[in-house]
Amino acid sequence: MQKEFNKEYQFFPRTYLLPSEYGEFKNTFANKTAANRPVYIVKPEAGCQGRGIFLTNTHEDLNPDDHYVA
Repeated sequence: MQKEFNKEYQFFPRTYLLPSEYGEFKNTFANKTAANRPVYIVKPEAGCQGRGIFLTNTHEDLNPDDHYVA
């Protein structure tokens, strides 16, 4: 939808499916100071009802082998 209706769907944040996109996710933090790092909402891939959701501004909070959506 974002490709077809770019103006209407500019609100959609970049999403990473981990662990398959862990390298790309890790690169978003490269060469950034703590004050300039993006903050991501991370949830377990198979979670429900808000359990296991947390915020992070570092890739080090995540186990690279676990399944998350960031």
